Amino acid sequence: MATGAQASCAQGRAIYDTKDSRTELAFVTPKDAPPGTHEVLVRLGALESRAYINPSAEFDQPVMTLPHRCPEDDLTAEALEACILYRSVIYALSPGETLQTLPDANREAATQILLPNFTASLDNNPALDQIERPKRAGDIFTLAECGDD
Repeated sequence: MATGAQASCAQGRAIYDTKDSRTELAFVTPKDAPPGTHEVLVRLGALESRAYINPSAEFDQPVMTLPHRCPEDDLTAEALEACILYRSVIYALSPGETLQTLPDANREAATQILLPNFTASLDNNPALDQIERPKRAGDIFTLAECGDD
């Protein structure tokens, strides 16, 4: 259940976590971001990385991409794929557990977020072998607080 501060939180500043894990999604979407786009700090134990949410013509839904240690120079498609930890449609869950499209940054934050197969994508990923992280990150994130503007 969201408190008063959480209930009035904009999606672009919402902070989510998972039950019984040290996994957090902190939205840090710039105020001038185009509709349907977000930036998210993803904290998985000792790992912190920035994810990007953008509209996808392929799925007609917003898609979250979580890169990790991608080279900054010109990337081939293969090199880019090799450094992506997670890519999938992201869903907002309503209180009745109905799947919805993630709200724009200036709209009221979703109560919960579903990242399908997030845990499966991270488990046994060799890029994360040396990083202390939760064994079961979870796929459903619940609104925990509202970040600063």
